[in-house]
Amino acid sequence: MKNLILAAVSLTLTSSLFAEEAPKAETKFLETLLTAAEENDLDKFESICDDNMKEAMTEDTLNEVSSQVSPLMKEGYKKVYMGSLDRGGFKTYFWKIDFDQDDTPDVLAELSTSEDKVTGFILR
Repeated sequence: MKNLILAAVSLTLTSSLFAEEAPKAETKFLETLLTAAEENDLDKFESICDDNMKEAMTEDTLNEVSSQVSPLMKEGYKKVYMGSLDRGGFKTYFWKIDFDQDDTPDVLAELSTSEDKVTGFILR
């Protein structure tokens, strides 16, 4: 009986260590924003954003971001979902962007949403 209880506790602890699955809607948001950054497409970027985010993202800002990440993204990358934080009126989701080029550092993507719209997006 003692072994059975230890096995059950071990299984519970082990299953809680597995990463949560990335939410589908937010993953689609991320993919849209990354594609928009790669293609330098402001209309695509703004298509999923709330009014404040649309106002904050200018052509110049997207041009700057695109010039930095587009060449790396074209070489290939992987997205690894890391989790989320509940921040009251909105939720923030985190992904590690791992570029295929060996000498390129990883990037942290932060995506905030509220009411089915993107309210914030940062690549660090």
